[in-house]
Amino acid sequence: MRAISPVGLLLDVDGPVASTETRTVPEAMLAALLRLAERRVPIGFNTGRSAEFLLRQLIEPLRAAGLPDAAPFYGVCEKAAVWFPFSDVPRGSVPTLTVDAIASASDAPSWLRVDESMAITAEVREAIWTLNRERAGDPEDGGLQFIDRTKLAMVSLEKTVGADQGAFLAVRDDVVEGVRALLAERGLADRITVDPTVISVDVEDRRSGKDLGVLRCRALMAEAGVEQPARWFTAGDSRTDYAMADRLHEDGARVDHVDVRPSDGVPATAYPVLTAADLAAHGHGRPDDVHERVGLSLLEYAETLLDATA
Repeated sequence: MRAISPVGLLLDVDGPVASTETRTVPEAMLAALLRLAERRVPIGFNTGRSAEFLLRQLIEPLRAAGLPDAAPFYGVCEKAAVWFPFSDVPRGSVPTLTVDAIASASDAPSWLRVDESMAITAEVREAIWTLNRERAGDPEDGGLQFIDRTKLAMVSLEKTVGADQGAFLAVRDDVVEGVRALLAERGLADRITVDPTVISVDVEDRRSGKDLGVLRCRALMAEAGVEQPARWFTAGDSRTDYAMADRLHEDGARVDHVDVRPSDGVPATAYPVLTAADLAAHGHGRPDDVHERVGLSLLEYAETLLDATA
């Protein structure tokens, strides 16, 4: 086993790491992640995003900047239906990961793990896609919600970049209603759930969630001989992200959760919850920061904690 890191991070991606507007990871965030990788801080990216998204938006730019091959970084995607260690992704060109090329778990590359039992069937997926085209329109002709073909287990319908938020939310809610009716007609409402977010509609197995993602990440760490850190920080921009800290706390780990968009209110928890104001009090960022600016402040705060224990 390797030495115990003073801190470890479990991060949602949209919000804490990637901009919810541009869907890209800022250069300052990449630089901070690289510094933590060099100090062997274990980081799990626990997200509803696809493996393809992490590959292109995180892994490739981090490797271009010098990410060490043995960095203890882990991708847990599609709310725990797909997962992998960054170190297992082959160097060089990696083919695009789409549901068209990977129709089942047996088609996935050897480094990528897909839970077949959590995957939406092809028939249901096509029915949802058809409904979305009918109600949200074609993005190429001004439609507000596009199909994410990089999801291998979930079905995700995402807000078109630049679309008006109010118009999107109206279309999103109409699509959600239709998808729920579609699932009920097929007797799938007890197994599959529909989760509307501020930028998407996710259709997923009911076992999906950030708490299961925690278990996936910790299992990958154990396989690699990476010790659990002395203190975890989790971060997210929605109430569902608190499930990461809930799981760690229940397992007896020391954990703090960082809410990067606390406008929904901070719930009562059995562990500390930090916001931009708390991080600003430690000298990182501004009290009114949100999303990836707060995520960056968290990474910088983690660096100061590492310096204090060096």
